[in-house]
Amino acid sequence: MARCLGTTISNKQRRICHHTLLKCRNCGNTGCNRLDFDQCSNQGFVYVRCLVCSAKGKIEIMLDSDQ
Repeated sequence: MARCLGTTISNKQRRICHHTLLKCRNCGNTGCNRLDFDQCSNQGFVYVRCLVCSAKGKIEIMLDSDQ
């Protein structure tokens, strides 16, 4: 599985996200899935809903070779 390399801020420290990288099967958007908005600089989904096209549940896990 590919991992998200976006930046998160926790306890006032910047960290690499490392969540699983996902791709929307509807529009091709890529990013990680988080529980709230603006939790990662590479966030593409909130509760499995695409932030670009609003499709829900139409995701696939990206493999390292997909990047």
